[in-house]
Amino acid sequence: MEIKNLTLYNFRNYENQKISFESGLNLLCGSNGQGKTNILEAVNFLLTGKSYRVKQENELILWGQKNFYLHAACQVQDRLISLESYYEPGKKVMKINKVACRRLSDYVGTVNAVFFSPDDLSIIKKGPNERRRFLDVLISQIKPSHVSLLNSYYKIIKQKNNLLKNEKNLNSLKSQIEVWNEQLLDVGSRIIINRGEFTEKLNDLCQKIFKNIFFPTFNINLTYYSLGKKDISQALDSFPNMLESRLATEIERKTVVIGPHRDDLLIDLNGKSAKLFASQGQQRSAVLCLKLGEMEIILKEKGDYPILLLDDVLSELDEYRRRFLIEYIDNSVKQTLITMTDLDKKLIGKENAVFQVINGTIRRENNVSSLRK
Repeated sequence: MEIKNLTLYNFRNYENQKISFESGLNLLCGSNGQGKTNILEAVNFLLTGKSYRVKQENELILWGQKNFYLHAACQVQDRLISLESYYEPGKKVMKINKVACRRLSDYVGTVNAVFFSPDDLSIIKKGPNERRRFLDVLISQIKPSHVSLLNSYYKIIKQKNNLLKNEKNLNSLKSQIEVWNEQLLDVGSRIIINRGEFTEKLNDLCQKIFKNIFFPTFNINLTYYSLGKKDISQALDSFPNMLESRLATEIERKTVVIGPHRDDLLIDLNGKSAKLFASQGQQRSAVLCLKLGEMEIILKEKGDYPILLLDDVLSELDEYRRRFLIEYIDNSVKQTLITMTDLDKKLIGKENAVFQVINGTIRRENNVSSLRK
């Protein structure tokens, strides 16, 4: 998969910019705060319909403007695909080949990308929400119906929470809760099945990657921890009874306490929690392993490598892992966009494209060979 060109209009610090990318490596260089990461965010937004940096999409609009527009011409195998996104407060339009999509699930997964930044260390270091989000983004790129499941599920949770907080009549509350629990059980079970399935696939790939490349004496193991159980079948079997048995607790706390919105992806190294016991270097290797596993899953499911987006990642890796990642990119990935503050001359090849990013403007370096000197 490749992105041939990208147009940004009133997006972040870009007023009106068009960029043409090449196959292979595309190096986006510039000082901090110039707009390098904004380019990757624009690409990711076009491919997923969401920003990975902010929840309020009006924050993506150039200061003083009322809307933004993004367009990309992409190639997936032998198909050319046009993606468009228009946003103004209260209105969002996503188009594939000039046809507007009614639902995000109709849009997501058309063109795939894997995004990797130093902030992804939060997948290991922070709470379950970060790990659930990582899993859901991966699944949604391959099974867009997962987006609809998540949207439905969180609407159910919101309605049930409102009921728990506002309904004072106990008998009425219990009868209404039964209706919402039936829906929660149906949609929640399908989310658990999807997450469990993809955790198994990712685990198989990550075990090979981690052992063969990073730490030969270490084993990495991924387990989807659902409803307090490591076995998905047991979790699904116990789900109905748990909804019933925890009702008193939910009424007391006035919030939903059971469901896949509280699940976790356990990441262990040699049988111990990577979050609690792994070194910083081991944690970085584990996150890189997850991202490479994500690449390989998309390749297997879609028959084509996704676009790789690397935001100032190379400076965070030691020499060994940096060299491995570069070799992996050279040998496997069709297109990579990399941001960096200082140009790494080792990455400059005659077929690679180098761009200078300065205060919301982008200039391509035409004489790449001179940069290697």
